Amino acid sequence: MSSGKGGEIPNGTEMPVTTLKQTAAASPQTGMPEVSARQRAYEALRAGILRGDFPLGEFIEEQAVCKVTGVSRTPVREALARLGAEGFLVLHPRRGAMVKPISSDELVDLYDVRLMIECHAASRICRDRRTIPDQLAEMCKEHDRISRGDHLAFTDLNYRFHEAVVAAAGNKVLSQVFENLRANLTRVAMLSFGLGVDKDREGAMHRALVDALVAHDEERALKVTAEHLSRIPRLVAALREGGRTE
Repeated sequence: MSSGKGGEIPNGTEMPVTTLKQTAAASPQTGMPEVSARQRAYEALRAGILRGDFPLGEFIEEQAVCKVTGVSRTPVREALARLGAEGFLVLHPRRGAMVKPISSDELVDLYDVRLMIECHAASRICRDRRTIPDQLAEMCKEHDRISRGDHLAFTDLNYRFHEAVVAAAGNKVLSQVFENLRANLTRVAMLSFGLGVDKDREGAMHRALVDALVAHDEERALKVTAEHLSRIPRLVAALREGGRTE
């Protein structure tokens, strides 16, 4: 990654035609080749944004996406609109869709909000002695089955895991707030892998959190949560020290 403007964290190179074609042909989330044109366009574009194939702050050309994915313009526009609503893109009426930049200050704010949400969820689960959904343990097993280099698959699993933890607290408003952070959370996870975040360590932290929540050990759950999320300020520091932000 090279130096960005206005404290933005840059990422990406020119759009790789082969990679986008592969993503459009087979979804990384479902592994199923037979999906709608709209879904194929969405998954290809989302994967490209997360991988950094599209530089932050630059516009995505509809015609180029149509050409490399084999999808017509209408599904591509629908996919761009969906990604804009999710926070991956900024839609300009006459200029098109721009990949939304992420600044180092935004990452710090994201850490603060996420720490509040997940610590509150852990405390509520433990204090109310709420039942932990079986899917958390299943996702820990799923984590172990993901190959080390499949960062996209792990990024999606990581979000689903933390989403399930927040949902287990039983506060629908809190879950909606967490959902609104999804775009930035998944992009931060991908940035973390670029800086050498260890997949096995992340899996161990997930299992430790599940164990603490099952035991309703609030002190341990809060400690694990804080340690797990400490990668975000470390990520900001690493990016700044490496000259990747202003």
